[in-house]
Amino acid sequence: MTSIEGEPERLNPTAPPQRRPIPILETIPLPKPVEISATLSEALNERRSAEVFSPVSVEELSTWLYNIASVQAVHASDRNKHRRFVGSFGALHPAHIILGAPAQRWFVYLPREHSVGRLNVDVTIGEQLRANAMEFHRAESATLVALLSDSDLVAAYYKNAAQLVIRDAGVLLGHAALVASGIGMAFRILGGTGSRLLEKLIWDLPFTPISAGLALVGKRAV
Repeated sequence: MTSIEGEPERLNPTAPPQRRPIPILETIPLPKPVEISATLSEALNERRSAEVFSPVSVEELSTWLYNIASVQAVHASDRNKHRRFVGSFGALHPAHIILGAPAQRWFVYLPREHSVGRLNVDVTIGEQLRANAMEFHRAESATLVALLSDSDLVAAYYKNAAQLVIRDAGVLLGHAALVASGIGMAFRILGGTGSRLLEKLIWDLPFTPISAGLALVGKRAV
């Protein structure tokens, strides 16, 4: 697990590195997201750590993902810096949102085009990762949400940045919980931030990964 010792220090790269995407087998477009009608007050009042999950629909997942991570604008002089609905240190948004469906199919959210990419994974590790998550909270019908951050991207902008990555993931998960509440979805943060399994899940990663958080998402049981 990456050390979080040392105070973060901002760097000023003269030539920002290119953000490297996770390799995918195919791109799958998501449906157009639905506008959220709930107010912030209503989302706060309804927010709970879900106990029971039903399988989530693609339409619900689309709206949820769009409102937590879609790219709204890109910095003109540094394409690594994005404006999204949730804040991120240095506007870097280093966390990739990995989705593990109950049937052991794995995807990554592609925020610039609002679609998902199907992943080539180590099946055995995927099974172990989901089994470990079920030890936190058993919900066989839920989709596993895992945050996998690009430490190489972050290291170009900050020294001793591991604690920033973990904080960033916490902000993203908190925002995700409120969005889920606002659209009536079931969501539960598991709190596992150091899973070595997640860091070994995807074949041929082009960057050094940091496992930054786990959660469960699904349809709220009536």
